[in-house]
Amino acid sequence: MTSRTPIVDPFGRRIHYVRLSVTDRCNFRCVYCMPCEETQFMPRKELLTFEEIERLTRVLAEMGVDRIRLTGGEPTVRRGFLELIERMARAKSSGLRELSMTTNGWNLAEIAEPLRAAGLTRLNISIDTLNRDRFYELTQRDRLVDVLRGIDKVTAMGWLPLKLNVVVCKGVNEEEVADFVQHFAHLPVVIRFIEYMAFGESKFEMVPWRKSKARLDARFTLDPVGGPEGSGPADYWTVRGTEVTVGSIGALSSQFCSNCNRVRITADGELRNCLAYEPDALSLRDVLRSGADDTDLEWAIRGAILRKPFSHIQHEDGQHSFEGTMVSIGG
Repeated sequence: MTSRTPIVDPFGRRIHYVRLSVTDRCNFRCVYCMPCEETQFMPRKELLTFEEIERLTRVLAEMGVDRIRLTGGEPTVRRGFLELIERMARAKSSGLRELSMTTNGWNLAEIAEPLRAAGLTRLNISIDTLNRDRFYELTQRDRLVDVLRGIDKVTAMGWLPLKLNVVVCKGVNEEEVADFVQHFAHLPVVIRFIEYMAFGESKFEMVPWRKSKARLDARFTLDPVGGPEGSGPADYWTVRGTEVTVGSIGALSSQFCSNCNRVRITADGELRNCLAYEPDALSLRDVLRSGADDTDLEWAIRGAILRKPFSHIQHEDGQHSFEGTMVSIGG
């Protein structure tokens, strides 16, 4: 196994977690992620190939990256996705400890077992409402029942910890925060409430975690606890009388940039150090297709990460929205 020195950014933060988008396409049309039907998707030839993703995964693992999360769009809509999981899982011999995925859960009841067999280690499921009509309004798809079936399937398999991601938006789903805990009270799931981060011309407003927690405190007793493996920047509480663990990701009200340990790679291979605007993002696709060897690739990555900023610029007021759309950047 090739060993390379760890990746360190200009502020001494070790980078060992990568969110890698494998497609910008999605079979849902969540209004805060893909704001219009006219979204222009990347041509297939511009996407990283399976061979390029496998090579990139191996080199990153040799550089000390031990966690990769697959994102989109919706990762499972990419043709041959199970083969991609198998290819990437080979990097575990190079030090990759966790290969996880964020999914909308649309077909999880059918593919959960094949995903785990292929080498995926953990799942995050995005679900922002338990109300069927509201689910349709948010996603433009009537698939809430399918997502809930997928959650039941994963927990029945004992494939834990399972994280449910809930983006809380003012006037949309903020009243459902406690309902989520009540609905899943019998399941050993981690429900993470995430502050909405504005992209482009946003129609939504974030709800600070302190307000969501007040809603939870009004109905439940929460006890602080350490997070599960791979918990990242979230804070966690167990909920008395339930199997649920609650997490908060206060990216705006409790900015955690000083401990940032991650970068993103878009489906077409751009390395993005931050969700904030990055005009000079490195195209890993171009490096991979230029004939570069693994050492060239390694040093291109290191050079790009030396441009990583200390923090993003968005705060609670949402005035500094990030450019682009979430679906094009990767979750």
